[in-house]
Amino acid sequence: MATPAAATAFITGAGGFLGTWLVKVLVARGHQVFGLTGTLPAADRVRRAGAIPVMGDLLEPGQWQDEAAADWVFHLPPHPMCRLRVTRSEAQSIAAARLRMDAHLLDAVAGGVTRQIVYVGDTACYGPVGPRPITEDEPPQRSAWGEYLRPALDRLDGYVVAGLPIITAFAGWVYGHSSWFRERIIEPVTSGRRVLQFAGGGPLMSAIHVRDCARALVHLAGHGESGGRYFLVDNEPVRMHRLAETFARHADRPLRIRRVPALATRLVVGPILADCFRQDAVFSNIRLRGTGYRFRYPTIESGLQQVVAALEE
Repeated sequence: MATPAAATAFITGAGGFLGTWLVKVLVARGHQVFGLTGTLPAADRVRRAGAIPVMGDLLEPGQWQDEAAADWVFHLPPHPMCRLRVTRSEAQSIAAARLRMDAHLLDAVAGGVTRQIVYVGDTACYGPVGPRPITEDEPPQRSAWGEYLRPALDRLDGYVVAGLPIITAFAGWVYGHSSWFRERIIEPVTSGRRVLQFAGGGPLMSAIHVRDCARALVHLAGHGESGGRYFLVDNEPVRMHRLAETFARHADRPLRIRRVPALATRLVVGPILADCFRQDAVFSNIRLRGTGYRFRYPTIESGLQQVVAALEE
């Protein structure tokens, strides 16, 4: 698909961690951006990033749906993994809300002139797939969290079959100098508090720097295949404990650790997210790279060097 010279873009979750970087990438490339947001502080973040704020709530139909008629639509549903613990009742509410939000957006743009919709999912949908990198063609593994995420993906397949031009981007653990990474790693390390570390150093995981993730989403809008699925992860999987160790080393700070025994993981994070913190889940970015995308931060080592440099500016 040819990239429009000056596309209009509509972003849900535009005031969030990934959303604000997505706005900046699109604006820097000359596109006009409309960002959906539900609060005045978030609207201010959207405006400062360079977009036009659109007030509205994905959970409720409204005037915001008219603004969604853009060349490119980026759907960034709220990310529940920003929490450390999710209960079953919360997971049920998240799953039901996701279906409603998707329907309000996708029904609004169905039959319109939208050239491409980039739907941001989560690699956790695939469950604990193991230490060998899998491609997007392999089936998801059963997991407690995946069972709550799957209904939205099944519904999304229906929209694709109906002809809606949707690209699904499954992002790994998106890190940077804000959001969960600041709360769980940056602030504890820089303040001398202890960082939680799960037994065995945590599972092997696939991550991606927030700036690379935003750039990849824009790249897929112009070069991805409608109906295609893409993993957004960097080149090297990493043990979860390496995140804090690498950040502390580059920040030249001592690392204090509070170890969580294996049997206690379920108690700390809850039964829904336990698989994410105990079992390996590694994904291949070969399909993303096959579209011509190139990483600026292809490893945790290079990405965390940037995070530390940004904090010191």
